[in-house]
Amino acid sequence: MSARLFITIGFALLTGCSFFGPKVALDSLTLDVAPKANDDTPIAVDFIAVNDPDLLKQLSGISAGQWFAGREQYQRDYRQLMSVWGLELVPGQFIDRQPFPLGGKKAAGLLVFASYNTPGAHRLRLDDQSDAWLKFDSREMTLVSKEN
Repeated sequence: MSARLFITIGFALLTGCSFFGPKVALDSLTLDVAPKANDDTPIAVDFIAVNDPDLLKQLSGISAGQWFAGREQYQRDYRQLMSVWGLELVPGQFIDRQPFPLGGKKAAGLLVFASYNTPGAHRLRLDDQSDAWLKFDSREMTLVSKEN
């Protein structure tokens, strides 16, 4: 075996986690907001690609209200462990199959939080989705299956 090949294989083994670790599978996204959703007010939505399994577990246990209340602090404390993409949706808005900005990012999991005016978790995990359709109804966000 040549020295160059040996070095290449060794490098690949040492850095394998960064090359072959879990990544965000989601590459296209449809967002469908019902008319009059959220008492006819905009809905802030954050997608979080989380690199660390412990942080993913922590964030998977909080509500959207807790996320949005502590978002700035989470981003300061864990900026190396997560990537956040946020947007604001308005009632009646429909965004069809757009490329997902966090697609391909290194992540142990992908969460989405929606800032509804009503109590509830308003949180979903989208770990193994390559194409997702999120429906924002009057009081709740749901993942629409591909068969619907």
